[in-house]
Amino acid sequence: MRSYFIILITFILSTTAVFSHDTIQINQNQYFIDFDNQLAITNLDVSVVNSTWTKTKTHIILNETCEFLTPVTKVEAGLGYKIFIPSHNSFFTFYFTELPIVNISSDFTIIDAPKVLANFKMIDSDQNFIESFIGIEYRGATSQSFPKKSMEIEFWVDPTGNITHDVSLLGMRSDDDWNLQAMYNEPLRIRSKTNNDLWKVINTLHYQENEPEAFNGISMEYVELFIDNEYQGLYCIGEKVDRKLLKLKKHKDQIRGELYKGINWGEANTFSSLPSYDNNSSIWAGFEYKHPDEETNWSNLYDLVDFVINSSDDTFYEEYSNYFEVDNLVDYFIFLNLLKATDNTSKNLYLAKYNTDDRYFYVPWDLDATFGTYYDGSKDPGTHNLLRNNLYDRLLHDCSAGGFKEKLKNKWLHLRSTTITPSTLISMFDASYQLLKTNDIYTKESLVWAAYEYKHDDWEYTTTWIFNRISYLDQIFTEDCKVTSLKENDFFEIYPNPSSDFIVFNTTTLNEYQISIYNNVGQLVLQEWLNEANNTISLGHLHKGIYLINIASEEHSETHKILLTE
Repeated sequence: MRSYFIILITFILSTTAVFSHDTIQINQNQYFIDFDNQLAITNLDVSVVNSTWTKTKTHIILNETCEFLTPVTKVEAGLGYKIFIPSHNSFFTFYFTELPIVNISSDFTIIDAPKVLANFKMIDSDQNFIESFIGIEYRGATSQSFPKKSMEIEFWVDPTGNITHDVSLLGMRSDDDWNLQAMYNEPLRIRSKTNNDLWKVINTLHYQENEPEAFNGISMEYVELFIDNEYQGLYCIGEKVDRKLLKLKKHKDQIRGELYKGINWGEANTFSSLPSYDNNSSIWAGFEYKHPDEETNWSNLYDLVDFVINSSDDTFYEEYSNYFEVDNLVDYFIFLNLLKATDNTSKNLYLAKYNTDDRYFYVPWDLDATFGTYYDGSKDPGTHNLLRNNLYDRLLHDCSAGGFKEKLKNKWLHLRSTTITPSTLISMFDASYQLLKTNDIYTKESLVWAAYEYKHDDWEYTTTWIFNRISYLDQIFTEDCKVTSLKENDFFEIYPNPSSDFIVFNTTTLNEYQISIYNNVGQLVLQEWLNEANNTISLGHLHKGIYLINIASEEHSETHKILLTE
């Protein structure tokens, strides 16, 4: 009888234990595991988990039963839970994330080009699952030197890649070509996405009523990425700027819609000189020919650059509105300088035309080196300088009634009363910042990228920078129009320009300042600290071409372009 009661008590205790604890069951396509970094992630909604398994959670099934190191009453997104995986006899960190998860697997090594065959899987936050063959390659210029690389993917019908197919990802447009932005040089991983959202608030396509499905810039969405089951951290999957995005007119026995990409600081896209072109080449003087595919003919763009460089003042101010969509030029100039996007005055942008008799307009691209950061992620603390190219140099001297300077002032005042306020901008950035913090992205980035270090003061620095930048632009954009008004804001004079072997720096301040010289693909080629009012720097060792010079002191920074000739 005593043995019977012992067995009965044991049965009751064990039954109570079973019914007072829960084991979370996660299906195969709802999680991904990085065995090297001992990391596992699911984006199963934590509210669904907590309402489905209401008791204390002691185990989780990921193909096998794993045990929580510490039983969990309520799971939360962004908390790393230690779980024991028996098959590996070790503890892994397990995360619930609110972000979509992408896993790309390939039997081939990913390279710059050509694309190699891979398999793409994505599960979004609503547990919708997409799987497809893709072609994948690395993309970018300077960014390829970073350990975490950006990529381009193309959706394929079958492993041959001969036929592509359009896919709609995360509420964005349906397309076969997509970018995966690594954002390695963005300290907080929030600039590129927010900047693209901001551009679409500032600018509307002038032909939007005729093309309601056209977009004047790309959309991007955050994902957490695995490649060959190795966690790569946070990426943005984003659209590409192309004919389909802008709904440019197709070629029909003649060129109608046009699209050119600024790929480096060249003579044409800086409007500094007019070299001859070759229609057998897709590259000309800083531009890459993107549309139409049927015909490469640089003559239209050549005529545009010729007009900007060589037309008389009377002709330029009378006719430039026939060549350019002026409201777009105003919006882009505000956008360029609000961001202080030093990489986007001539390169990292698109120049487009909707139809044969239409006007040219700008579309921004690659918006990482902004809001107080350089292309390598280092701080650019200066807020008191204006970015421009030779086209804008001419436009800023248009003091006519209804001219560029008046339009600039009016649009700035309108935006300042609606969209561009420090609180509005900071709120836009903060939405992304809080999302990434909540999901512990910065910890996970540090886990897989040893050089990455999250610093909370990067956020404080960014918010302070925004206040200072807007305050400066309030003065510059609303001042009375006069021919020399903008040049007077330069603290430094650089000459000769063009030059063959040296340049001279003159400054109105004797404070120490740093010069950083970048080539036309954004690579740093020379950097020095100077502390004299007059300095001569030798450039004879550099190749001829366009260079960007950033000059920064503790109080001020500005950017200039120079042309080196033989």
